[in-house]
Amino acid sequence: MRNRLFAGAAALAATAALVALQTGTANATVAGPVLYTNIGVAVNVGDALSADLVTGTLATMYNPGTTTGVKCTVSHISGSVGVNPTVTPTTTATASGPVTGLTFSGCTSNVVGVTGVNSLTMDTLPYTLSISDAPGYPVSLSPIASGTQIQATAVLKTLAGTATCVFRATSASLQGNATNVPPQINLVNQSLTKFSGPSICFPSINFSASYGPVIDSAPGNGGTVLVN
Repeated sequence: MRNRLFAGAAALAATAALVALQTGTANATVAGPVLYTNIGVAVNVGDALSADLVTGTLATMYNPGTTTGVKCTVSHISGSVGVNPTVTPTTTATASGPVTGLTFSGCTSNVVGVTGVNSLTMDTLPYTLSISDAPGYPVSLSPIASGTQIQATAVLKTLAGTATCVFRATSASLQGNATNVPPQINLVNQSLTKFSGPSICFPSINFSASYGPVIDSAPGNGGTVLVN
């Protein structure tokens, strides 16, 4: 079996199906579950998964094309496995599961007039994080509740008082990709637009974060999650 690392996304992820994968062909070399751990145990439906930011990286929400906005040194994504299908050398499959936690801390801002960040939260949890065993190993993060959008709220300290900036994803889901070298899942420049807030809030932001590795904490597994 190919050791394509299930990372994340978280996710985000991861997330969060939070997955990172090895580059190579799109399907498994042998039939088996999409997800298993580095100790050779299949990941069971219901197993708890979690991941933090890749060491040395930041979660950012920046004004598009700049490095101005909010950055966080700590982010954690958690959830569980909802679907872990069988994949074969001639078929593709998608593993997925609910993301019930996506948190941020250690956040700062370099926006002129902003003196601090009170909080950064994701408002419309739970999400579904999925990973497809298809070329490019695409990852998606989407709301579970019908009619909702991925929404982020940044509460900022400003020279004029507190500013609450609410942003919503411009598409139905956030899109990412997974890799095995390094083992992580990446969400890069995912677009959100301002839903509400004063003029100090940017009209749009790009969200970026890399999570991994994903850990299966279920009794009897307790290892890094891999993809067949």
